[in-house]
Amino acid sequence: MQSELIRLASELAAPDAVDGVTRLGLGGAALLRRTRPSDIEGTLYRPLLCLVLQGAKEVIAGTLSVHCPAGHAIIVSHDLPVLSRITRASPAEPYIAVVLPLDLGLLRGFFDQMPDIAEGADNPAALMACTAERELSDAVARFLALARQQAAAPLLAPILLREIHARLLLSPQGAILRRFLYREDPSNHVARAIASIHASIDAPMKVSALAEHAGMSTSSFHAHFKAVTGLTPGQYQKDIRLHEARRLILDSTAAVASVAFDVGYESPAQFSRDYARKFGRPPREDRSTAREPGRPQTLSNSI
Repeated sequence: MQSELIRLASELAAPDAVDGVTRLGLGGAALLRRTRPSDIEGTLYRPLLCLVLQGAKEVIAGTLSVHCPAGHAIIVSHDLPVLSRITRASPAEPYIAVVLPLDLGLLRGFFDQMPDIAEGADNPAALMACTAERELSDAVARFLALARQQAAAPLLAPILLREIHARLLLSPQGAILRRFLYREDPSNHVARAIASIHASIDAPMKVSALAEHAGMSTSSFHAHFKAVTGLTPGQYQKDIRLHEARRLILDSTAAVASVAFDVGYESPAQFSRDYARKFGRPPREDRSTAREPGRPQTLSNSI
């Protein structure tokens, strides 16, 4: 199955995507291909499944860290600012991965049909890596095959997306997603707080107000937030601001000072220092470097 997935992904990659992203037009799915290991890259992950077909990758979110070799999957259940790097790739055996956004609403729709599943050790982390079960890999292969079936894709893609979500939910590692089926689980409270942070990215943050919105005491909220995201609320807000700033820097011609104010910084100089520490280059240099011809495309904040 692994070789079949690699064959399908290689055939679907855009002709000019030697190193880069190929959007499949199916449920937001994309293929990522790299022919050499990468530097550490800052990215905002939305809830997603990343199935590594060839090569290897590591992802870090604060105190959370996973290594994902070929045949393994990364599952992300919350919006997470991460640092990631491809650790194994070459022209002969490039890094190849399938990335599929997860629909939490679809997962919640399975609530009434879910069997009772005995949960193992409680690990609330929103980031994990696990071996991809054959049934999941098979469903992903059939989903990829639809990219070339224009007549069948509109009818079958939603069915296969449901199957992929169900396979994840029923898997031994599915506890990371099953928590969303229970309204009062702390993961849901943290998700509400995360949504509040994103909605008011430029506003000062009061942890006590976020805790109240999440229905927790301040100390309990702080502990649950870090357990889920690997970051304190303050660290999370800072990372989210910087990721949004990078999107604006790379996708617009706005002045650096204007971007700094747009994401809640009062000092453009402090913003530039934090930006350089996070992404390895100051904003202006990052903008010019990213626009160099032939530079590999990466998965953006839309994934």
